Amino acid sequence: MPDETKPAPPRPSAAKAPPKPAGPTYNEIIDDPVIDGIKARFGDAIEDAVELLGDQILRVRRDAAHELLRFLRDDEATRFDFLTDLTAVHRPEKTPPFEIVYHLYSFARNVRLRVKTEVGDGEAVQSVVELWSAANWMEREVWDLFGVRFNNHPDMRRLLLPADWEGHPLRKEHALEYRENDWVRRHLEIREVHPETDLTGKYEMTDFVRANR
Repeated sequence: MPDETKPAPPRPSAAKAPPKPAGPTYNEIIDDPVIDGIKARFGDAIEDAVELLGDQILRVRRDAAHELLRFLRDDEATRFDFLTDLTAVHRPEKTPPFEIVYHLYSFARNVRLRVKTEVGDGEAVQSVVELWSAANWMEREVWDLFGVRFNNHPDMRRLLLPADWEGHPLRKEHALEYRENDWVRRHLEIREVHPETDLTGKYEMTDFVRANR
């Protein structure tokens, strides 16, 4: 018989979860002649010049963003002749809550650069379509999904959603679940069906459809 007076062996302690690795950090760009030249030219308009995982990022005041982007395209030391992407970020807890992000590339130098500028709700940004024609649909997409307008854009209208749609679905406060709105009521003519309605055969595949699948 087991000795009931003998104490039970101690349970092995649960292994501690390893600490989460620290995320990547932003490092200030120093001793870069091109970035130093940009900072010297634009002064306080350059709010930040940092590097993250090998990518260089410039933050610029909204009122100086267009001038900086033109300089980056035209100056011999930079020559960012290709706009690869233009998008936005919405952080409603911040002031200002929006950030416009320009992804630039220089074919001549094989160098990439991100330029960011902050925008308040209801404020507009100067369009860069005159600098890079590829910005046309990109800026329309940002307006459509985030609600940030671009002044002097040649065709500032929605790109993905209907013209009379209400709201901008990539804003953080936009509801994730389906909600009926005025556009749905006007255009889709959704009708309520009583839960006890007999729908037998209503959605079954016909012989013709089955034969031609």
